[in-house]
Amino acid sequence: MGAAEQSTAGEGRSCGKSLPPGPPLSQPGAAQQGADNLALPTRLRRCLLVGVLVALALVIAGHLLVPATSLLSTIAASAILLAYAGMAALGPVGLHRRHPDILSLAMIFGLLAGAVFAGEIILEYVLLPTDNSRYGKAEFGTVFALYCASALVAALRSRSIKNAVYTSVASAFIASLVWVITVLSVFYVFRGSARQILVLHAEGDYEDFARSGMSDFNAFIMEDFMGATFFHLSLGLLAAAVLGVIGGLVGKAIAQFRK
Repeated sequence: MGAAEQSTAGEGRSCGKSLPPGPPLSQPGAAQQGADNLALPTRLRRCLLVGVLVALALVIAGHLLVPATSLLSTIAASAILLAYAGMAALGPVGLHRRHPDILSLAMIFGLLAGAVFAGEIILEYVLLPTDNSRYGKAEFGTVFALYCASALVAALRSRSIKNAVYTSVASAFIASLVWVITVLSVFYVFRGSARQILVLHAEGDYEDFARSGMSDFNAFIMEDFMGATFFHLSLGLLAAAVLGVIGGLVGKAIAQFRK
């Protein structure tokens, strides 16, 4: 080999040593992978926060429509919604990192349960039953079955009871937001109408008002909605947690039996 050739080869080797290895062209960057992984929880967080803001606006609108409404009941309803806002802001990303199936299952079962809530509320105004207690039993029975089913499926996939509980509670979170937005919106749309009077009779609200000792029915019914907002949104999550344990136990047992 000539001197010129040896010099060229040596330069090539030295250049090769001095150049750092580049990233594999077939693999996407870690930053892009991270952004793709957080796309679902980011979108869900945004949607949930919008839902909370809409619900909070409806609660405040109720107090403005009926100023005689107890301030305490309005504060209680607003407080639970602010707590929901905190959970909506912090929860989706953490749940997604824990297990990617939690959010997807919660969205499916939560929206199904929310559709049951919304459908029952609207049907009351469409069909005008004289007694809607059967509607209520069918409504909550179906919703609770969906919460339990979400936990069962989560446990089958992850074999974790804790993941099952998170899935059930997240489902209830979504469904409860749908409920409060629907029930207050429909109430305001039909407020003071003959159809609403029939619905309130079917729910026994006038009998409850007579026993309450209050003199203003509008204030009574609005406070009733504020109280329902607080208890539905808080107790709904607790009920979902219990159902999540039940569904998780069943799902995990089935998963282990399949081994």
